[in-house]
Amino acid sequence: MSNVFHEYDQQYSELSINLSKKCSLAFSLKGGEKKEKLSEITYDLENAEKLISKMDHAASNLPPNIKSILLEKLKESKSSLKRLRNEIKRNTSENLKVTTREEVLEAEKADLADQRSRLMKSTEGLVRTREMIKDSQRKLLETENIGISILENLQRQKESLQNSQAMLHEIDDTVKESRSIVRSIKIKEFFTVTAPIIIYFLFKLVK
Repeated sequence: MSNVFHEYDQQYSELSINLSKKCSLAFSLKGGEKKEKLSEITYDLENAEKLISKMDHAASNLPPNIKSILLEKLKESKSSLKRLRNEIKRNTSENLKVTTREEVLEAEKADLADQRSRLMKSTEGLVRTREMIKDSQRKLLETENIGISILENLQRQKESLQNSQAMLHEIDDTVKESRSIVRSIKIKEFFTVTAPIIIYFLFKLVK
């Protein structure tokens, strides 16, 4: 039975050495590799505890003189397992803090990148809006200039019409004046030429 104990003890010693190596390696890893290594360590710890239980059971069935020696050895193994478990727990806790801090930093970086992206989009939107406003102002100015040009043309047309009306009035006045002149000429001609002839014939008829 003591041979069985020593066999378990040998397995435990090898497992303990591998656990220490895996712990040292795990604390230098990051991300998925670290999680995978910690999972292996947890599995090995469970196996180490099972070996301790088997060693305890094997020693309990031995004679007292041998049992006392093996139990002392078992006590050392239990102490080493406890130290190893505490070391893993402490380093895992520190690693979790580091991981949490790294995750927080990554989250902050992602948040900053998102804010930067939104700011760039907002800036691009403002630039487009500013360009649209400038384009609208340009079109408004062009429309205003066209309106001014149309008003100036209408004003010139109005002045032209007013001048035409004035000319028509002058022509009308001239026509009226010409008619008056012609009428006066006809009256004068009547009294100087036609009237004497009529009087002559009337005088002849009377005789």
